[in-house]
Amino acid sequence: MNERTKAALIGGAVAGILSAIPILNNCCCLWAICGGILAILVYTKSTKAAMTPGDGAMLGVVAGGIGVAIYLAIGLPVFLLIGAASITSQMSQAGVDIPFSGTILAIIVALIFAIGVFAFTVLGGLIGAAIFGKGGAGAPPPPPPPNFGGPAGGTYGAGS
Repeated sequence: MNERTKAALIGGAVAGILSAIPILNNCCCLWAICGGILAILVYTKSTKAAMTPGDGAMLGVVAGGIGVAIYLAIGLPVFLLIGAASITSQMSQAGVDIPFSGTILAIIVALIFAIGVFAFTVLGGLIGAAIFGKGGAGAPPPPPPPNFGGPAGGTYGAGS
């Protein structure tokens, strides 16, 4: 397993698992951002490579995909057990009659949360690249030669 995959697995697992736990999922955006930052941190620590914001976003995309898969595997069943009954009872108490059941609405809400986990993990990858990227833009260009931009003789103001 290469270092990028390992970093994405660790960051995605943090984002997915912490976003799926019922009490902790109130901070799901925070966990997703932390998962993206963690993926960048793990990758830069293991490779000592410089990372551009584009590289950080791509690693965040991979970590976000892993995080979404974990979130849906854990969070969707939990949300269906807890959320579907709650949505159905709240809708009936409010007197709202819609053609969907609470289960379908719970699945739609879980998918919207999954999109949020993905987006915020990519954002975490961008933030992590800015923090831990180690100057991924490269070395600055060398200074210009001494007579750059001046007359061919290299002297200014010499009378003609």
